[in-house]
Amino acid sequence: MRLVRPLLFPAAVLAAVLLPAGSALALSYPVTSVGDSDTKGTLRASIKEANAHAGADSIPIEATGTIKLGSALPGIGGDVTIAGPGAGSLTVARSTSAPTFFGVLQFSGPPSTVSGITVRGGVAATGSGILNTGDLTLVRVVVTGNQASTEGGMYASGGGIFSNGSLTLRESTVSGNKAIAGDEDENIAAGGGIEAEGSLLVERSTISGNLAWAFAGIGHKSEAIGGGLALASGIATIEESTISGNTVLADESSQSIIARGGGIWGGGLTIRGSTIAGNAAEIDESATFRNVAGDNLDAGGVIRDSIVADPQGDGDSCGKSLLSSGFNLDEDGSCGFGKSTDLVSVVAGLDPLADNGGPTPTRALRADSIAIDRGNSFNYGVDQRGLSRISDFATISNTEGGDGSDIGAFELQVPPPAAGGGPVLVSEQPADRQAPNTRIVKGPARDSYQHKAKFRFASTEAQSTFQCKVNLKPWRGCRNPYKRTVGPGKHVFKVRAIDRFGNVDQTPARFGWRVKRISG
Repeated sequence: MRLVRPLLFPAAVLAAVLLPAGSALALSYPVTSVGDSDTKGTLRASIKEANAHAGADSIPIEATGTIKLGSALPGIGGDVTIAGPGAGSLTVARSTSAPTFFGVLQFSGPPSTVSGITVRGGVAATGSGILNTGDLTLVRVVVTGNQASTEGGMYASGGGIFSNGSLTLRESTVSGNKAIAGDEDENIAAGGGIEAEGSLLVERSTISGNLAWAFAGIGHKSEAIGGGLALASGIATIEESTISGNTVLADESSQSIIARGGGIWGGGLTIRGSTIAGNAAEIDESATFRNVAGDNLDAGGVIRDSIVADPQGDGDSCGKSLLSSGFNLDEDGSCGFGKSTDLVSVVAGLDPLADNGGPTPTRALRADSIAIDRGNSFNYGVDQRGLSRISDFATISNTEGGDGSDIGAFELQVPPPAAGGGPVLVSEQPADRQAPNTRIVKGPARDSYQHKAKFRFASTEAQSTFQCKVNLKPWRGCRNPYKRTVGPGKHVFKVRAIDRFGNVDQTPARFGWRVKRISG
């Protein structure tokens, strides 16, 4: 019997033989240097090598520090995975001494993934940090300090990211970016953080501290939309994420000024288990036509188990009504939530944005927040930080139909049982027999010629009613929002909450303002 020795192939050759016709072997092009040249081992060289090879490729970045770009990198057009050592360890940035403006990274074509890097310092009219026209996923990426900027009546968009393809943002942060448009003509600034014209999925991520700013010369138009996120078209889903501290600002025009959606502007939006708070829509008082709306949201869509609170600008928290799927909290009552499980005109009880654990910053619930245990997790097992959801306090009643999880992106964790057993208490949690606290969420300009005043307010306890008074008038029951027309002079508005047990706030919230007299 004759023995036949099997043919031995190198692994790479064997893999190539087994690949389907028309496909190519995936290759790796490591980055071992933070230099910016065509020398092998740099990011620029690795991108060129990946682009020259058909098929999927990987670019593992082993170097740490900052890659300072003197010119634009080649666009990435293939199926490429870029894996950095961590956003705190590796930054890809346009050099401040670069002679031209350009965006930092550009993607098109097949699916690409980027993880573990920071993108900083890009300057371009569109997509100054990242420009995506393909299918892109960002995982634990930080996009910060980029600026979409233009003059001469052009459109500045996507200060951090511009995408008209498919974009997924996972456990990532987009913060401190700007879209600025201004000159002597019509100017539009959109998406200080992100402008998305295709599909968008934001998961367990934070969009914060971004700015869309438009200013125009006398007699022209300035429009600023979507300080954090502008949704020009397509479908967007935000899950277990935080949108906070973003701003739209429009000014310096005597003709027409528009500022809408400090946090989010657009339509086709679905929000689940998220916190949208502390965003601002601000506008110059001198404009002939002023259109301001949606300090937090000027976007149509569906929302559930989420917090909308703490509006900071000239408008209400919501510029459009959102379709509620239940278990939401609307602090100023402007979002149109109508489900029995929704909390409306109640104080959310949020701490400032901070590092509370996990890969992204969040706004923690204070121990006295009414959002604790009043939500429904809808089978999400963790919160934005990756900590356990549900964390149910035994001493706090759950909302009917809920599961004891918290509303919003942050789940307050039950501490370990105290020595000797017994129920775990939430410190400073208001008892049902305690009086509520009242807060004025929104009021008129402190000094203006406007005779009509509108106030929005909130209570720390659900199902509260309110009493209002202006100047020396007696207390009367009032609805939220409260509107009143007053004459020239100084005025004081007061409001107090009364909980469902009849306990009255003994320290009413107050707001002082002045209506100026028109001379002549």
